[in-house]
Amino acid sequence: MLLFVTASVFGQAQSPAEQPQKTEKIAQSYSLGDQMLSLSLGMFVPLFFQGGPGGIMPTNLSLGGAGSLMWSSFLSNNWAIGLDVAGSFSFSPNGRTLFLVSIAPRISYFFHSYPFDIPVFLDAGINFSQLSTSFKVDPVLKPGVGILWNYTPNWSFGANLTYWWIPQIYPSGGQIPSTDTRLGNFADVSITALYHF
Repeated sequence: MLLFVTASVFGQAQSPAEQPQKTEKIAQSYSLGDQMLSLSLGMFVPLFFQGGPGGIMPTNLSLGGAGSLMWSSFLSNNWAIGLDVAGSFSFSPNGRTLFLVSIAPRISYFFHSYPFDIPVFLDAGINFSQLSTSFKVDPVLKPGVGILWNYTPNWSFGANLTYWWIPQIYPSGGQIPSTDTRLGNFADVSITALYHF
């Protein structure tokens, strides 16, 4: 009788297959059609102007603010394409405000090292600039890099560093002399919140 009770008690113990398993964290992966939407806010840094008789010259602009809204869709686990709308402001020595607004398609390549993603991206589009009553539309190239921490499968948080290259080209024979052609070099450093869906 004692042997029967002992066998019965041990028989009710969970088999290894029934015991709860330790959950492993699995690196997040993306596939065709996965999308993301991000909001970034940060600091705008005027660097320098190139061109003209002075060569490389300071911008004489203050530090400013920058923000952007970006949508992208993944083509594979690493590649994504999308659209970035960004704006910035900074101030001249006499208190005038320079506004820049860029609208640019974006291509990104993501390096993955769980729980982090490191996107390297390039925006190429148009930029609208306004200083007092002066308004101009120019091309813009914006290479950049970011680091994102995957907080949940849907939310990531991190930071971006983006370089703004804006050529303001005046052709010869125009109302503004071609010697006024300048290549604007700026940067922004921002924090970002990104939603995956």
